[in-house]
Amino acid sequence: MREIALAFLLVLAGATPWPVSAAPDAASYPTAAAALEALRAKPGVKTSVRSGWTVIEDGATLSLWSFPPAGHPAYPAAIQRRVVQEGSDVVIRMNVLCEASRVACDALVADFEALNGRIRKEMQR
Repeated sequence: MREIALAFLLVLAGATPWPVSAAPDAASYPTAAAALEALRAKPGVKTSVRSGWTVIEDGATLSLWSFPPAGHPAYPAAIQRRVVQEGSDVVIRMNVLCEASRVACDALVADFEALNGRIRKEMQR
């Protein structure tokens, strides 16, 4: 997860905040696999694997997508985090498409909410 946080901060640091393309969110896809396939086919995205997680950086939409590995309890899932401006604040919006059990999905969301909190603290420094 630490590598994912670092990747997200790098996307933030290197991205020009405006204009931003409209970003389809996780709910726009019928499955996590469909989201992964569509994102891999999108020009200009950067795909990497970090600690088994597939991470896709989409600078055009200021989005970072995370897909857990097959052995993860919340697999299959797609987590999209996007930087948006609300007034004078920059916030992280998160969309989750999780096809695993409710317990595993709730744990996944809690983990990413904690990670987002750490990122927000880093952004405020």
